[in-house]
Amino acid sequence: MKFSIWGANLSGGFLRANVEQNTDGSMEYNRKLAKMADQLQVDSILYAIRYVGSIGGSSADRGQLDPLSVITALAGDTENVHFIAAVLPGFIHPATLAKVGSSIDIISKGRFHINLVSGWFKEEQEMFGIEWIKHEERYKRSREYLEVLKGLWTTDHFSFQGDYYQINNAILAPKPIQKPYPPIYQGGNSQDSQEMAGELSDYYFMNGASIVELKEQMEYVKAVARKHGREVKFAVNAFVIARETEEEAKSEYQYIIERADDTAIAQFKNRKDTKGMWKNASSISDFVANNEGFRTGLIGSYESVAIKIQELQAIGIDKILLTFRNALQELPDFYKNVNNRLESEFIRK
Repeated sequence: MKFSIWGANLSGGFLRANVEQNTDGSMEYNRKLAKMADQLQVDSILYAIRYVGSIGGSSADRGQLDPLSVITALAGDTENVHFIAAVLPGFIHPATLAKVGSSIDIISKGRFHINLVSGWFKEEQEMFGIEWIKHEERYKRSREYLEVLKGLWTTDHFSFQGDYYQINNAILAPKPIQKPYPPIYQGGNSQDSQEMAGELSDYYFMNGASIVELKEQMEYVKAVARKHGREVKFAVNAFVIARETEEEAKSEYQYIIERADDTAIAQFKNRKDTKGMWKNASSISDFVANNEGFRTGLIGSYESVAIKIQELQAIGIDKILLTFRNALQELPDFYKNVNNRLESEFIRK
């Protein structure tokens, strides 16, 4: 199993709860986190994209660092960890991303990935004068976006005529190091997102969910991919509370839930333009952790969390996106006490 972690380029933390958690979104903190991830051999770090607001947690908004800029800066401080930059099509033209992405891939020696986010935050886009289009149209635009991006990364003289983008015999050099192109991640729970993932993406990112729900999503995406002669890998989000005993982990989980930030959750639930993204969330717990992270079930003793990870691997999950209250403290603990168990003969049996 490969593991990714969330970068902290957005201040505010990953819990909508009034509890102590890391809320530092500074470059200094991100450099510490990236160096630690590199040493621990974490596969990748995902940097979210926001122009206003944060993911969750603290209401104090200290701003957002651009993921492409952060990755470029951190590439020189690391050697192995891959960097995943979230990208909003409405804010950056695919030709610009193709150019910047190729450059970052060269700078990082082949460690650049993207996570295409079709966009659900209406107020954010309208604030900057970007036309808000309907859900179905956003995915049509995203499809064209990926076709243009791939075309520019793989073709010397590329042309494309779509509803949103027109490219005429374009030349892009140098190309990325990774062939045929840097891996493309994409999330979303709607049918539109799943069909686009099966047709065009390399990884389908899923919100936290039960094994049954994950398998249903995966089977649908696999079926779409087969129609196009493709294969897709799968990643799932999970908020981790791994402790020495079940009692310690459950106690911390309960402590967090009892301190849920009702105001922040109510504002989030009232958004009307998030079709599909959190369609399975129902309880307060589902909204407290970023991207329904509690629903994946990585809460318990070190051994029970390791066994749960094996169950996810058994259904075909390739990568887990780990989230913690305090990553600098908990990430080394996870690798020592959970990942080591996964690599042991005892757990394999």
